[in-house]
Amino acid sequence: MEIRADFSISNRLDELVENVSELEAAWLNGQSKAELYTERLATPLAILPIAVYANRFELSVPFAEGSNNDVCDYLNTIGFPKGVTFFQSSKTSYLPIRNLSVIREDKILEEYEERIFSQAGLLHASGLRSSLAFFTSELVDNVEQHAGIKNYWVLAQYYGKASNRLCEIVIADNGGGYKKSYENTIFEVETDAEAIRNAFEGKSSKSARMQLEERGAGIPDIATTLFDGLNGKLVIMSGKSIQYYKRHTKQATKEIELPFEWQGSMVCINFHPQDVDLYRHIH
Repeated sequence: MEIRADFSISNRLDELVENVSELEAAWLNGQSKAELYTERLATPLAILPIAVYANRFELSVPFAEGSNNDVCDYLNTIGFPKGVTFFQSSKTSYLPIRNLSVIREDKILEEYEERIFSQAGLLHASGLRSSLAFFTSELVDNVEQHAGIKNYWVLAQYYGKASNRLCEIVIADNGGGYKKSYENTIFEVETDAEAIRNAFEGKSSKSARMQLEERGAGIPDIATTLFDGLNGKLVIMSGKSIQYYKRHTKQATKEIELPFEWQGSMVCINFHPQDVDLYRHIH
């Protein structure tokens, strides 16, 4: 496996597919490890899927000879690939790999959000504060309600260049996935790609009794705030599909049919921290 891609999400998605495919091949061939060569900055979108897959199938991921030492040091610091069980720091620009409960008793996400406000000089940006709390609570609620499990994985990083401040948060789970969540509803679909589009369009996967009355507001409202308020981007992976959105269109900016099947789902939000009026964008 290799990490060479830059900040281009499209390039990183192609690389992600290649890397997870290599992990799956190692597991199917009875191997216990798959080496990772790191050349460039390792972003949450590139790293967390590898870590989650490796943990699920108990694969080790040693660094290949010639890897960038600085990147390897960073990966070790964030707990790659096993994650960390304890983390407490008010100064770091990252939230390391963590396996957290949907109950959120440790408030780790809120603590990380506070770190973004401080480092971006946005302590009084109440709209951004509300938006980040909304994003993370909606994504964690989706894990509990639709994935049908009680734990999820998270990795987040804030990049503080004054000219291009950027935050990327990735949440992944090994639950039932989007397609399964639409089974026995009026929006039941045949493919994972259709299920992701359902979620993006706000089609509810709740029970038959509730689905005619309620709209699946979580992903659409996250998308609206990201696109219109934070110049952001959204990636969703579930089953055999990845879809990448950076604007409101019926078609994804990029869609990939996966050569493997991702059990559960992964959502990546990528945005430029700035103050925003959350209630102008949500329904």
